[in-house]
Amino acid sequence: MRQVNKIINKGENLLKKIGAEINRTQGVHGIPIDIYMNDCLKYIDTVNNLKNISKRQKEKAKKRLFNIYFSLQDYQGGERQTRKPWPQGREIALEDLRGEYLISADAFKGGLGFSGISNALFLQQSGPKHDDYWKPPPKKPAVLIPKKDYGKIQADYERHKEESGRMDLDEFHEEMKRQKEELLHEMRKLREASDTDKGDVLIL
Repeated sequence: MRQVNKIINKGENLLKKIGAEINRTQGVHGIPIDIYMNDCLKYIDTVNNLKNISKRQKEKAKKRLFNIYFSLQDYQGGERQTRKPWPQGREIALEDLRGEYLISADAFKGGLGFSGISNALFLQQSGPKHDDYWKPPPKKPAVLIPKKDYGKIQADYERHKEESGRMDLDEFHEEMKRQKEELLHEMRKLREASDTDKGDVLIL
């Protein structure tokens, strides 16, 4: 039972800390209320895992701690995100930086214990990205081919097409039409061979 009382006292001390700090700073510098609420939940979890107390004692202790947690939830004053008291735990507003540079999280780089900073500019990763390992080929100006070379270019095109076996669009459609007719012909033959009534053949 002594262990349970010790845990409850820790929870009650959270409320005392708030009162003491408000009296000392008039609540101007905020209270780490989220940290205190998480502490209270940890105390509840600790009580829930105790083995040497009865179920009734455990429920009674958790009820008192939950009441403390609800009281912490009702806090309406300023907040801060550190346990350190004023002035070590003070938080600086952006307006108080007075023009000092802000460094974005993406500005840091490095790994394996070696970290650095790319530069001191805010949002330095914005804008188009540059790849140092890819060098685009230089752009060549467009030129007009003389009409006297049209025949030679067409002949080269036809020769390359024959060597590669590629078809143009019209040839492709003709080939697809031929393959479709062959497939339908084969299907008719299979249907005729499997149909016992030769007078009623399904024509596809």
